[in-house]
Amino acid sequence: MRTYSFPRRLILLTLVASTACTGGGKKTPDGPEVASANTPAAFPCAHFEDLRRFLPETMEGLVRARDGGSTGRYDDVSISEAERSFTHGEDREVKVRIVDTTLGQKLGQSIRAAAEQGRSRAQNDPTAPIFWKDKQAVGFVRYDESTRQAEASLLVGDRYVVAVSSRGYPGTVEVRRVARDIDLEGLARLDRAPGGADHP
Repeated sequence: MRTYSFPRRLILLTLVASTACTGGGKKTPDGPEVASANTPAAFPCAHFEDLRRFLPETMEGLVRARDGGSTGRYDDVSISEAERSFTHGEDREVKVRIVDTTLGQKLGQSIRAAAEQGRSRAQNDPTAPIFWKDKQAVGFVRYDESTRQAEASLLVGDRYVVAVSSRGYPGTVEVRRVARDIDLEGLARLDRAPGGADHP
């Protein structure tokens, strides 16, 4: 089974995004100042509560395990993220994260480049990239057979990054299915202003 390595720059950018605290919009000790629900409209990212609405509520055969979300500024970088995980004992886990950040352009360029790099792969290749025009999404998929871990990283609406990861599943079928079931079209239409969703 082929494994797909993360572009080095994308790893670094994703790590920056994943450092956002998960205190539900509260300030953490010695952490960055995190925006509250009353964040001014000038804030460049959607609030994490708006992103959270696009996370799956349930997942068949799995139990909802953990929710996380934050909105904040980190020096000159602004980040909002919402995350939800589902588990089946110690054997299986699926995690969905949605990120909106001022680093989005760089993240988007890396995701597009990785997808284009794999464009020649056959559709039955578990690491074949994703090009969903109907859902305004492009992305790449990777799978590590030794750990049975898979991840699909998507750029949605040229702005939002959606990462679906799984553990304990054979191949990448599960992360592709979960990603497709998300309302990516609605997410692509989400308004930038915190609290201002532009979706049905």
